[in-house]
Amino acid sequence: MRNYITILICLVGLSGCLDPYFPPLRPEAVNLLVVDGFLDTSDGTASVTLSRGVPLTEPNEFPSVKGAFVAVEDGYGNSYPLQEKDSGRYQVTGIPTSGNTNYRLHLFTSDHDEYYSDFVAPLATPEIDSITYATDSRMLTIRVNTHDDTNQARYFRWAFEETWNYHAAILSMFIVVAPGQLESRKYDEMIFYCWNTKPSHDILAFSSERLSRSIVSQFPVQYIPAGSIKLQMRYSILVKQTAISKDEYHYLEQLRKTTESIGGLFDPQPGSVTGNINREQKGSPVAVGYFSAGRSTEKRIYIDAFTLPKEFREIYPPAGCLQPDTVCGSPGNGCALSVSDLREGHMIGTAVTKGFTLTNALCADCRVQGGTTTPPDFWE
Repeated sequence: MRNYITILICLVGLSGCLDPYFPPLRPEAVNLLVVDGFLDTSDGTASVTLSRGVPLTEPNEFPSVKGAFVAVEDGYGNSYPLQEKDSGRYQVTGIPTSGNTNYRLHLFTSDHDEYYSDFVAPLATPEIDSITYATDSRMLTIRVNTHDDTNQARYFRWAFEETWNYHAAILSMFIVVAPGQLESRKYDEMIFYCWNTKPSHDILAFSSERLSRSIVSQFPVQYIPAGSIKLQMRYSILVKQTAISKDEYHYLEQLRKTTESIGGLFDPQPGSVTGNINREQKGSPVAVGYFSAGRSTEKRIYIDAFTLPKEFREIYPPAGCLQPDTVCGSPGNGCALSVSDLREGHMIGTAVTKGFTLTNALCADCRVQGGTTTPPDFWE
């Protein structure tokens, strides 16, 4: 959620003028508390992320809010505190839940600012019917399908987590253990295969309100261009589906339209997008965000590279990857370097007639591209 809130920070200057106008920012315009909270009634897990707003001109990430008191309260007056897991993320599991009561979020920051969300009713979410994918000449599109026979769920929100298995451009079989001394890499030292996992950040919401039945057909949740490293070997996406209220849907739509439209002279101007988080004292920073409750459902699929068209399997080395050079086994054989010149940090590929191949980390270390050599527990 915090990735969406830049919208409320700065209005658009008049593009097209010779001298652009950048409106001044009041301190209170950027000192926003950004809240993203959800209580999953299937297992009683509450997760809340707190951060601060920043101006659009700032390239930095949103600063997290640490040391806050965060609790979920039910309609019977019970309070369940959350524990701070890492910067700005709070969580607790095992909250006793019931469909007969409503829930709200209670926040108290280290700056002594207090906030309450509106009470929300838990919503049941239908199962995901299927996740499909299709390709054209340049893009792979992943889509979700669902329905609700009861027609109770009319508004939906999706989030996903994608994981991909890939490999480095060059296999490094050796490691420099001391100046001029090489050893074969052990199994746990291999840096050729990696897995990378990223969460979604886009606002993905849909309403079936205008349909006679609550059906979601082929809603796109992710696009992957041909040539992406995500499709080099094997790709997996875990889609999480949540039924949401009409109010939350309109909040998300307003937020999406504002974030996607800033920049043009004729774009809609940013409005007041706040959600259901209320401050107790007028002098406290405005809170932006939403707290909701209900049961989520999820489904995972895998996509193997060999099942895709040829253009999706052509993965180019990362920029800066150097083609292998040769390190001679001994000086004087026409090589710029010999084994005796090698030091820790040199990336050695394979053995060749003269000695060994030499490259750089961008070519030989898959971790440089953000992954880890340890596969996730769910990987098949």
